[in-house]
Amino acid sequence: MFRIVYVRVSTAFLLAAALYTVLSWFPSSVQAETNTQFYIDENGSLQMNTNTITGESQVSEEQMLNFARKVNPKFPADLPALYLSIGNKYGIRGDVAFCQMLKETGYYRFGGDVRASQHNYAGLGASGKGKQGLAFATPQDGVRAHIQHLFAYATKENIPEDEKIIDPRFRYVSRGSAPYWTSLNGKWAIPGRGYGQDILRLHEKIISQKP
Repeated sequence: MFRIVYVRVSTAFLLAAALYTVLSWFPSSVQAETNTQFYIDENGSLQMNTNTITGESQVSEEQMLNFARKVNPKFPADLPALYLSIGNKYGIRGDVAFCQMLKETGYYRFGGDVRASQHNYAGLGASGKGKQGLAFATPQDGVRAHIQHLFAYATKENIPEDEKIIDPRFRYVSRGSAPYWTSLNGKWAIPGRGYGQDILRLHEKIISQKP
């Protein structure tokens, strides 16, 4: 005789399996840039997207500064601490935001439309063709505006009670529309193919660097 065995399958498992099936219809290069909790990696395996914009930093101020100064020996000493402290206040991963700043400013060498004197570390309002974008009075304000812009994309929460919005473009963001760094592709940068992945690769390099 055959015995029928009943297996209890969780709702989460069924949803993940369904998502795996749907995502498998799309190329991996597209899947890695979705806003979903799961994605299909280059080997065709279902993975959970852990690269959230919100969260705690993983590297130290010293690691960040050493990494930046290997490319630009004149990199400002105060920026890593600002990214960590302000990022922590907003619940944003300041160390990864720091990597976005490295990408946007060319390791603080600038050279594009935005100038160092603007303290605009994320190209806010700069759309090319000589348009310099926003300017902020101090490095602290520049970092705060950058973190606030990420906060707007990553969450629908209110900013900390003792803070005020200094990012003029905060109100134009579709709140919570980009919870992952790869979700910024096509939003922060246009067309932005691989934009978030580039930021994450820089972060991996900081983590793996030798003392």
